[in-house]
This record gives sequence, C-alpha cells and structure tokens, in this order.
Amino acid sequence: MNIPPPQADFLAPPPYDVAANSKLPTYEEVQREKQMAGERPMGQVPSHQPTFTAFVTVETADPGTEPLDHENSLLGTDVMFMTSFLVAFLFNWIGFLLLMCFCHTVASRYGALAGFGLSLAKWTLIVKQSTDLASHDNSWLWWLIMAFGILICLRAIIQYLNIKRGWRLLSGTAQERLLFFY
Repeated sequence: MNIPPPQADFLAPPPYDVAANSKLPTYEEVQREKQMAGERPMGQVPSHQPTFTAFVTVETADPGTEPLDHENSLLGTDVMFMTSFLVAFLFNWIGFLLLMCFCHTVASRYGALAGFGLSLAKWTLIVKQSTDLASHDNSWLWWLIMAFGILICLRAIIQYLNIKRGWRLLSGTAQERLLFFY
C-alpha cells in the first residue's frame, strides 16, 4: 500500500515547543518601531485636531508632546478628584462604592475616600441632632465617629496631594500600587 504524505494544515496552531521558543516583541518595542516608522500609535490623534477629554476641548500646542500618556492617565486630574469627592459626599456610601468599582484613577479613588469621610461626619451630626439616641452618656461616641470621618477626609486629601507632587519620581509598579491606598 502506498500512503501519500500528510497535507500541511495551516489553520492549526503551531506545536507548543515551536510557539514557546519563539521570541515575540513587547508592546513597547512595537510602539517604538511604529514611532520610528512615522506611524501614530493607536488612540493618539494628530496634533492639529482637538482632543476631547471629559467635556473639555484641549488643543495640543506642541506636536512633540503626547496628549495623555499611560502614567498620567493613571494619576487623574484635580477635576476627577473634586467630582468623585462630590459624588461620594452627596450619595454617601453608595456613591463611594460605585466610584471605587468604576473609577480606576488615583485622583478619583482618593476623592471618593475623602467624600465618604466627610459624608460620615455629616450623617453623624444629622443623626445626633435629629434623634433621641444622643444622650449625655454617649455623647463621646458621636464625637468619636465624627472625628473619625473628618480624619478619613483629611488623610485622603493630604495623601492625594503628596502622591500628585511625587508622581513623576515613582516607578510604574509603585504608581499602580497607589490605586489600592498604600
């Protein structure tokens, strides 16, 4: 019996040992090669067109500068901080939880924490003034909870300002670690 040789199946993936031993370029290397070739990286608009960022039109003046790189997008802006502060303050713990789940910048997370702390102090005063739970015997507890809320708020604001000041000096992993309140 004469059996013909097997036909090559180009739709099947390569064997594991071939795929594991091949060296693929990293994302940064590909982006660097694209920039050297004169191509724009994906997501970057030409400098002569306006860039739309959160209801604000920003004109890039220098064609050599990037509008928003990965490191600065992880930090966020002061507008993000104030917006998340107000949302967490007005919507209390629900706003805090939603912001912590859906906002992935340092500014928005620390703004949410600051807003939650001030909201805790606000609700402590509201409950103390409007109910009969506040007797003379447990007045120290109300002041303790209110001081704890103000402390959370101040700590979040001071930490955000410290992080913002030293952001450029941090490595990439240290910047990512700050998202989790270190």
